[in-house]
This record gives sequence, structure tokens and C-alpha cells, in this order.
Amino acid sequence: MQAIYNALFFAFSLLYLALLSFDPLMISWLIKILPILILVIAVANTPVFSGRTLLLLALALSATGDVLLEQDLFIFGIGAFLIAQLYYGVFFARNWSSVMTRWPISGSILIFMLAMAFLLSPHLGELNIPVFAYLVVIGLMGLLASQSTMPLKWSVLGAFVFILSDSLIAIDRFLHPLPLSSYLVMTTYYCAQWMIIQGALNKCKSA
Repeated sequence: MQAIYNALFFAFSLLYLALLSFDPLMISWLIKILPILILVIAVANTPVFSGRTLLLLALALSATGDVLLEQDLFIFGIGAFLIAQLYYGVFFARNWSSVMTRWPISGSILIFMLAMAFLLSPHLGELNIPVFAYLVVIGLMGLLASQSTMPLKWSVLGAFVFILSDSLIAIDRFLHPLPLSSYLVMTTYYCAQWMIIQGALNKCKSA
């Protein structure tokens, strides 16, 4: 069954990416969240495991953020994704290992987030507080993922790719327009969500 979910996820992801070349449709927001809804169904249809509700809430808030961003409601979209990252962070915290687990990855995430904060700070204006709050939360999510017992393939890698995806949004919006930014952001975003969920489901099935 998981193979079917994966096939549907990637099919709907490619559909949305293909539609980016055309004028937005009335239902673009729905097409955008279809891959996330497939992940919701995949998690919901998995036998109960610790943290399942947290993953469902994170995915639901991510879909909400997608819809809000599609409607150009940037601040509200950030808010929805911030809460989603909190749920992911709590999920990783519940699978805590130690601060020494994968410490090179943790150090790299910390350095990367500090660099992003330094680069963005002169350009944020009135969005300074919400953007920095989001940087702190997603950075913490990445640190908790790297220091958890979750598999490096795929969950920890997914957390890092999520950070990369949101960093691309920040760079494109506040620093310098990126070529093909929509494709880069959405490709990394879909991959990140899939990786986190794939790793979590694989771990719960092997437990």
C-alpha cells in the first residue's frame, strides 16, 4: 500500500510542478496540497504509533500554510508553517537520543541558521520578528531531528531539506530573486515532507 501512496504523492507533485509554467488556476491551491493530503492518508492508515498525531497535525498545518501562501497571505502562511515545525520538533524530541548524536550535522545546521539570520536581518523590515521567530523554530526542529533516534535516511535528511526549502523562499523574497525559484522551492518542499514521513513510517514498521 505504501508504494501506491508514494506513486500518488510523486504524481501529484509533478502535476503541480508542471502547472507552474501556466497561469494559476482557480484550484491551484487544491492541486498544491494534494501531495500533502496523500501523506496525511498514508499516516492515518498506518497502525497507531507514538507520535502519529503529531505528524498528522504537522501535515495539516503545512497544507493550511500552502493554501494561505497561495492566496498571498504571507504572514498567516508563515504562522501556519511555524506551528507545523513545532509539531515536527516535538515529534523528533519524543524520539530524543542525545546532544552528541550526529553532532557534525547539528553543528552544520546551527552555523547555517546563524548565517541566514545574519544575511537576512538588514532586509526584513517590519517582518523582522516573524521571520526570526520562524528561523529559530525551524532551526530547532532541524537540531532535534539530528539529535533524535530517527533514521538519517530519510527523516533527518528531510528536516535539513525542509530548512533548505524555506531558506530558498527567504533568499528569493528578501535578498535576491532566484531563477526558477518556484520550482526549486516546491521540489525541495515536497521532497522534505516525503522524507520526514517516509523515515517515520519506516521506523514505526520496524519497531
